[in-house]
Amino acid sequence: MATMILLPNGSSSVSSDWNTIPVTFPTTPPEEVLDDDNGATSYVKCDDNNETMIIEFANPSVAEGDIDISAGMSVRFLSSGRSTNRTYVSKVAFDFEVPSGNPQEIAFYAATRSAFTTINGTARPYSDGSSAAWTYSDLEALEMKCTKAQTTEVYLSYLALEVTYTEAVSADNATFFGANF
Repeated sequence: MATMILLPNGSSSVSSDWNTIPVTFPTTPPEEVLDDDNGATSYVKCDDNNETMIIEFANPSVAEGDIDISAGMSVRFLSSGRSTNRTYVSKVAFDFEVPSGNPQEIAFYAATRSAFTTINGTARPYSDGSSAAWTYSDLEALEMKCTKAQTTEVYLSYLALEVTYTEAVSADNATFFGANF
């Protein structure tokens, strides 16, 4: 099995309570700070309950012909975040906005004032949560919805999608026919 990582790209839809740090003018969009795990200098923070952001992801870095679609794929989120409270964890609900249908997952980020916690989601083998296999066009349209699910402030420094797939096998005609021709 092979993997590829899809990073935030394009645009996002963000409620006013998700703020990027550092703030530059014009305001830095979340996809520019969530694409690396550099929480010491850049992250997205939120302190209000039920605030959302929808992040679009870059197109796959592997060509469609290089993936054996019939063997199936799985997709899961990778994240890094932290609670700013010394006692309480922060919760963020993650679910696929596009395609929809997979169950929502809750990530619990540790109650710490400095260290970020890595939370990885469950590998989802179906694009709709039940029986539809992932397609290449699904990968090209991926969007993740993040909803702050508790009143404790949260910082997110990384959000990516990991795609696990089987590489397509290409025929080598010279070997197939047994000689150079």
